[in-house]
Amino acid sequence: MPVTTLKTLSPHNDHELRKLLEHVYGIQPEWIKITFDEERLATIEIETEMDIDSRVSVGINDGGMKAEFSLFPAINKGKVLDNDAIENYLIKEKRLYTELFHWDSIKHSIQYYLAGYIVERVVVAEGMPAEDGQDAWMTLHFELDDRRPRELDDGSVDFRDINHIVTVEENQLLISFHPETAGREGIKVTGERIQARRGKKLVIHKGRGVYFDDERQGYAAKDGGYVIFENNRLSVNPIYSVYGDVDYSVGNIKFDGTVSVSGDVLSGFEIKAKSIVVWGVVRDALLTAVDDITVKTGVKSTGKCILKAGRNITAGFIENSEVEAGSSIMIKNYCLNSKLRSEGEINATAGDGIISGGEIRAFSSIHARRLGLDQGPQFRVFVGVKHSLQDKLEAAMADKDKLEQIIRDADEKIRKLAKMNPDIKKNPKLKSIITSRTLLMKKFQTMDERVEQMIKSSMHPMPFIRVDQSVHDGVIMVFYGTEKNFAETEGAGKFVYNKATGKIEKLKTDAVLEAVVTEVKLD
Repeated sequence: MPVTTLKTLSPHNDHELRKLLEHVYGIQPEWIKITFDEERLATIEIETEMDIDSRVSVGINDGGMKAEFSLFPAINKGKVLDNDAIENYLIKEKRLYTELFHWDSIKHSIQYYLAGYIVERVVVAEGMPAEDGQDAWMTLHFELDDRRPRELDDGSVDFRDINHIVTVEENQLLISFHPETAGREGIKVTGERIQARRGKKLVIHKGRGVYFDDERQGYAAKDGGYVIFENNRLSVNPIYSVYGDVDYSVGNIKFDGTVSVSGDVLSGFEIKAKSIVVWGVVRDALLTAVDDITVKTGVKSTGKCILKAGRNITAGFIENSEVEAGSSIMIKNYCLNSKLRSEGEINATAGDGIISGGEIRAFSSIHARRLGLDQGPQFRVFVGVKHSLQDKLEAAMADKDKLEQIIRDADEKIRKLAKMNPDIKKNPKLKSIITSRTLLMKKFQTMDERVEQMIKSSMHPMPFIRVDQSVHDGVIMVFYGTEKNFAETEGAGKFVYNKATGKIEKLKTDAVLEAVVTEVKLD
């Protein structure tokens, strides 16, 4: 009886190999004799008079991304599939995409098959997955000076909370723009296309003073100025630049935009602008800004320097000066013997972070590394009340006194006119004065409510003073009208006003705050 000898290229165990042969060739178990070498590679003897054709099978796996084929040689005089027949089977019958074929693997597999080897699960084609497009993105080329912007969900950057003024030069590249890409479609082993996701768009709106540079593929400044980037709208506003000191050669400056001074502002000079940037030192000068004042080096005065800003003031150091800000005062190193007044916060946590001497007033909070110095002067630190409250109250009381005097004058006129003719129908002037007096009286009666509301809105619900290192003797903390006098140096802590006890208390951590002090709600 004829015997056909086959071999395997991959290891097997006896049971699984017999089941495979029985399934593929449809033969009886007793016709099969198997021997294994040390690597579990098999030599198979099939004893039968049957002529069985060779077999080929293809499996498509991984969601159509991989095609594997197996080849089984013929038994006895069965039909042998040659190279062309196998390729036709893969291409025409299984409809595999030839550009994805591993031709070397196919060639070697067929060679082994024709030599009497069983070839199993050889990868003959692999699909190409789709590559999604890259989202559009941008690169900023202007400095942010240690400020950290909030990244929006869309990747844009929201700059509404950054008050630092960023200066740029003519034709300076501000933003490199990288548009979204379409991606690359994928393909399965059967030729079926896989769509790729196109990257998300990013739109940058050009404001004034900006143009798109095709060569550099980005947005650049038409002229020198300062950058504003809000809600993905990029603009460059003009700056009045002083290259050097503000002195007699320059004179006083009044400008509706931003003033940038590369040198110092000398004593006796004045700058009024929307925003002011001084890279050097401010002496005994007057700086007034609608928005922000930034003094890169610092303020060194003999007591005559005044800085006033509607929003924020930032300075490297401050000495013997009067500083007033509508939102915040930021001290990069230290502040000595100065009067600071902020309708928001005062922060001195960079550099030495020292505040000592003078009078310090903030509405919401004061945060410093050190309050006071060893053997330093005694000074008060106020929080919780807007420093402008007293001026507002005085103005309100002056208005009330003035209105009261107008009412008294109206009463005197009414008496005189009533003596002449008390009938208001026949005395239209009397009627007019009485009507005006009634309106004035209503306004007068509501003034106390307005004053009460003014006081309430000028009292912060939960002010605090935070010290990262030490509070020195001589410091007097004042919350609303309550004082705490430090007779000796204390360590770091957060100080708050406890309404329940009416005292100023020190907290070691923010976590203690919720357990010890409930939110202060002023009556």
